[in-house]
Amino acid sequence: MTDKKEQLVNLVMNGNVSAITILEDRLEIPSEQVVEIIKELLKEGRLRGSLTDDEKRFFKSEVKLSGAPAIDSGVKPPEFLSFNTRPPIIVSIIGFLIIAAGLIVNANATDVIEQNFAAVLLFVGLFITMAGLYWISQRKTPS
Repeated sequence: MTDKKEQLVNLVMNGNVSAITILEDRLEIPSEQVVEIIKELLKEGRLRGSLTDDEKRFFKSEVKLSGAPAIDSGVKPPEFLSFNTRPPIIVSIIGFLIIAAGLIVNANATDVIEQNFAAVLLFVGLFITMAGLYWISQRKTPS
């Protein structure tokens, strides 16, 4: 039995086998016994991972990352995907804030001069908002 446990640990840890049916074939024991051995090894702490609910796979929790370097695919993304929308969105938000300030000033205006100032703020905010939205619309679409 200990020989089967060693083989199972070797298959799971070094062979990266997760399917119970493959473990069953390689160890030449029934799947119920494979699951039982896995549960024993989990209790002993020699394996770390989890069995699926249907007990058809065992996933180890210690996954080794490959030491191989990442390979660049060489494919450049389309130019329209590289458009940075953050600056125009910030400009549009600033325009909305100026419009809100103009509305607040207009709501608290006591004379015509303050109302005129509020109207100017509203138009400036509207202009800045429209400029930001126009800037966003300049993003090129794929052709």
